[in-house]
Amino acid sequence: MELWSSQHGEEMTLAEAVELCRRSHQLAPFCHYNGNTFAAVIRDVIHQLKISEPERVVLRSLAGHIVAGVASGEEAEEFRMFCEKHGM
Repeated sequence: MELWSSQHGEEMTLAEAVELCRRSHQLAPFCHYNGNTFAAVIRDVIHQLKISEPERVVLRSLAGHIVAGVASGEEAEEFRMFCEKHGM
């Protein structure tokens, strides 16, 4: 998968990483499609962040919804605002 291969090793913001995972998820690159693959990637990234546990829980939920393509506009905006506020 060219998109993932060309970008996953690059330094990026959390918002950019979520977007890469969302776009990769949409391409459904696996023979036996697993919808949780890219949500798990971003969940692991969020786990490494130095933020409070309540913030981590909220970010995991929002990012998972964005990656899966089921986030509402309000959820996506909340995620974007959090990332901007915290320089992520």
